Amino acid sequence: MKAIRIFAAAVAFLAVVACTGNKKQTVMTNREPANIMVVVDLQKDFIDGNLPATDGTRVVEPVKSVLTKFDKVYFTLDWHPWNHCSFKANGGIWPQHCVRYTVGAALPDGILDNLDINNVRFLPKGQAQDKEEYGQFENTKGNDQDLFVKGDKVVVCGIAAEYCVLETLKNLVRLSKEVGFELSVYLEGVASIESNEPLVTYMNENKIKIYK
Repeated sequence: MKAIRIFAAAVAFLAVVACTGNKKQTVMTNREPANIMVVVDLQKDFIDGNLPATDGTRVVEPVKSVLTKFDKVYFTLDWHPWNHCSFKANGGIWPQHCVRYTVGAALPDGILDNLDINNVRFLPKGQAQDKEEYGQFENTKGNDQDLFVKGDKVVVCGIAAEYCVLETLKNLVRLSKEVGFELSVYLEGVASIESNEPLVTYMNENKIKIYK
């Protein structure tokens, strides 16, 4: 029965993503500045599934422990079709992972506990079969979005450091200049496939602070 409940919860979560991921949710763009956590691809396949980070299981609790400190939490999600171009079977470099509507694409159990769902956003990426998309916010324009406002304090964490976290951070650096929000990285909540070094190097080059 426990396994059935876990599976049902995973399916329910995936249904929420499917319903909300492709359309803007109602968010006031004239709101007061907020503390925002962007959690990059903290998904089961990257934690202990088909494409696990070397320290994927380690970062779950550090991330969970700080989420309630933030006014808003944005979860980016790999949300691939089964035949995505990044998969080895289709000429890519990765094993099949984070296929939409599968448990491997879900967040870890309990990560949403104690969060106000009205302040949580799910942001899918990698949905087009023929396009690799490591970073979220690639096509987000500062003057045409409802995620960030001037004065926000945005913190980034997630998986994997040298791929999706790094590319998402690069896109957020651009957006921060367009919108006017502060940006930092919660390194304790970052896991890598091989090394955090490319991420840390980029942070140093761009004077991005570590969130503690």
